[in-house]
Amino acid sequence: MKVVSRTAVRVQLEKSFKAYSSCHATLTNYKQDRRIDIIKNKDDFVYRESGFERIRKKNLNKAKVMNLVQKQMEVEFPNSKKIYYLIK
Repeated sequence: MKVVSRTAVRVQLEKSFKAYSSCHATLTNYKQDRRIDIIKNKDDFVYRESGFERIRKKNLNKAKVMNLVQKQMEVEFPNSKKIYYLIK
């Protein structure tokens, strides 16, 4: 698990989505009680969030997922400057 700054999350996601045709990215806070999962299968994305809110969205494109991650990071990780990032 890597620790990245809040602003570098978007860059890390872009790199991993470009490198892998299918992957599972997890973003979590320090206490690891809240998390955001992004699952990529070829061109489709699944977004799952568990923590303050519980959201699950399917059949998203890359642009929608990136915007959703940016918005929901403010809700899920309001005071976190560093985010734990895991790619599988």
